[in-house]
Amino acid sequence: MFRPFLAALAVLLALAACESGGTGHKINPADADAIRLRNLDAVNAARAQAGVGPVQISAQLNAAADTHARDMSVQGRAWHFGSDLTSPRERAFRAGYRGEVLGENISEGADSDLTVLKSWLDFADTRNVLLDPAARGLGLGWYEEPTGKIWWVQLLGE
Repeated sequence: MFRPFLAALAVLLALAACESGGTGHKINPADADAIRLRNLDAVNAARAQAGVGPVQISAQLNAAADTHARDMSVQGRAWHFGSDLTSPRERAFRAGYRGEVLGENISEGADSDLTVLKSWLDFADTRNVLLDPAARGLGLGWYEEPTGKIWWVQLLGE
C-alpha cells in the first residue's frame, strides 16, 4: 500500500544525505522551516495515499514538540512524559494549542526528519497516529545534542 510513497521517500532520503555539510551537526538551525515543510509534504503524501485529509503545520504544536525534544535529551530517554510528568496534551496546552492532541510520535538518534518519518510509518502504532483521520494540525520538533544525536517529537491534533 505504501510502496510508491516509500520509494519516493527513499529518493528524498538520498538527496537529504547529499546535503550534509560535514560539520558534525546534521541540522542547520536556519533550515528549520524547510525541514518542517518537507516533513509536512511527506506526511500529507502518506495521508493522501491512505485516503485521509491533509494536516497543516501548527506553530503551537511545533513549540510543544521542540520543548519535549529538548526535555527528552535532558532526561536521556525517549518517552511521552515530560521531566515534570506532563503529558503531550498538557505540553501542547502550555504552548497555546487549544485543540485536542490525538497522538505523539517520538524517536532518538535518527539522522533526518525523513528517516524518522519512515520509521514511524513502518510501525502500526506510530503510523496510526500519522494517519488519524481526525488530525488537522501537525507539529514537528527536534533537539540536536552537541554530539550530533537528535531527539525527535511529532504531535498531531484536531
